Amino acid sequence: MSVKRWIAAGLAATALGGTLTAHADQYSGEKTLGIRAGYNTFNKRPLAGAQFSYRFNRLLRLSPSVDYVFRNDGLDALMIDLNMEFVFPLAQGRCDIYPLAGFNFSSWNYHNTDTAAPHTSEGLTPTDDVSSRVSRLGLNAGAGFGVNISGSLRLSVSATYTFIKEFHGANIEAGIHYRF
Repeated sequence: MSVKRWIAAGLAATALGGTLTAHADQYSGEKTLGIRAGYNTFNKRPLAGAQFSYRFNRLLRLSPSVDYVFRNDGLDALMIDLNMEFVFPLAQGRCDIYPLAGFNFSSWNYHNTDTAAPHTSEGLTPTDDVSSRVSRLGLNAGAGFGVNISGSLRLSVSATYTFIKEFHGANIEAGIHYRF
């Protein structure tokens, strides 16, 4: 299946999910904002980022996030995700598990690691410029687990695999979020 068909299927699933939000419940409109840290298997380095989520109803949550993958062997990345989380509440809503699916935009940066090259006053080689970036669109699939510690504090753990040309890999992350 081509990337265009995957994107069309994802948009159709999102639109279908939106029809499931017709009836409001106690979860409708719940938002979280948090930070998270983890590990990227492609680059074999830690990552850190921020995540926002908006819950449409008891079963559906939209979760955009931004992560930075730290440099290893002259390669680092900025990753932007837009995921739909399909929530299955456990223990009377105190915790939940959720499969997720969504879209990824990644900008991978190549840095010259040649120590023999002349350096500028900032310590960068002259080849560190925009032409050393590779940006790609991809698809995410994964799962997570969240625990509501209090009315305003939430902890989460998730694992996401990103299907993306040349840069595919998994992200394993833990986060702390403020619920409002």
